[in-house]
Amino acid sequence: DRRALSTVSALSKLEFEEDGVVCIRNAIPQKFVESLRQACKENMENPGPLCDEHSAAAGSAGRFHDDQFLWRRHEECREYLFNSPVAKIAAQIMGSASVNILYDHLLVKEPGTVAPTPWHNDYSYWQVRGDDICSIWLALDNVKRENMVTYVRGSHRWRMLHKITNFSGEDSDDGRYAQSPNQEEIPLEAIRKGEYELLGWDMEPGDIVVHHGWTLHGATGNTDLKTMRRGYATRWMGDDITFDPRPGTMHFKWAENGYDCGLQPGAKMDCELFPTVYSSSA
Repeated sequence: DRRALSTVSALSKLEFEEDGVVCIRNAIPQKFVESLRQACKENMENPGPLCDEHSAAAGSAGRFHDDQFLWRRHEECREYLFNSPVAKIAAQIMGSASVNILYDHLLVKEPGTVAPTPWHNDYSYWQVRGDDICSIWLALDNVKRENMVTYVRGSHRWRMLHKITNFSGEDSDDGRYAQSPNQEEIPLEAIRKGEYELLGWDMEPGDIVVHHGWTLHGATGNTDLKTMRRGYATRWMGDDITFDPRPGTMHFKWAENGYDCGLQPGAKMDCELFPTVYSSSA
């Protein structure tokens, strides 16, 4: 029974609630890591319709591969979602009775990739309303902290709907977020000056970072000239999340490419595209 595979500690739950992010070591069995590496290889060779190649778009060195909804195409990803501890971890850390998958997200930076991950929070891009939402970033490689995503401690409490940041650089903006009404500015200068505490970790395969949808985070390029930085993120919705297709969210790009959930605004996000993966009552 996969529900028995993992129990989130009280300390991890407290760190998530207080800091907006927590690292949990050796959370995912290696058999899932190994199979996801194969799915990663296949996806990089044959990506889906939502794929972005950020380095190519920005004209910078290396490869920053970004794709979504792999679980709809790769059995290894479905196996991870439905048969690993990941969904139960999401439910436990949020205190939700059940969780639905919003989407899965492959983020790969090949050795020597220059392109950074700009500072952002996920919530500003998402067509959701509610607070029970998190991402679980699974390391598929050994990653040093200097190449790893870092997080502004406690920034989930700001509940910031910030101006949308283009991951490929503003010069390559394709207009997908042009209608976003978000006006808040990310405090980039204060972050650069060290006015906020940043959290980050050295990661090994099987380690995860769980962060809240409101938590600000970003990353450098991959300065390691020998090792890929493969991260596989899953985005989880808990008990209070409803559908809010406000302008400038990811919903519209998804719908254009065949990922339209068909839900009405205000509906619980439980459907064929966003299935329930874990329930404590099951």
